Amino acid sequence: MAFMGMAPIGSLLAGWVAEQIGVGYTLLGCGFICVLSIIPFLMGLPKARELVRPIYQRLGILPEIATGLHTASHLSSPPEGGKM
Repeated sequence: MAFMGMAPIGSLLAGWVAEQIGVGYTLLGCGFICVLSIIPFLMGLPKARELVRPIYQRLGILPEIATGLHTASHLSSPPEGGKM
């Protein structure tokens, strides 16, 4: 809702700005704002990875865990000492 709901408002705002300063400067300004918005995202990325890692481990979708699960599921012979 927030993403799709704000698109029409942003389009109207961009159109108004384009009428005031020109299309080229409007696109340049929008691109600059997009580049600036990357900075807070990159600063928060390590914390997000720290929070998500336990969830990925529990689900078994981390590469090192997935490799171990794949290896364990394809045993070439039965475990020693046990009968199947």
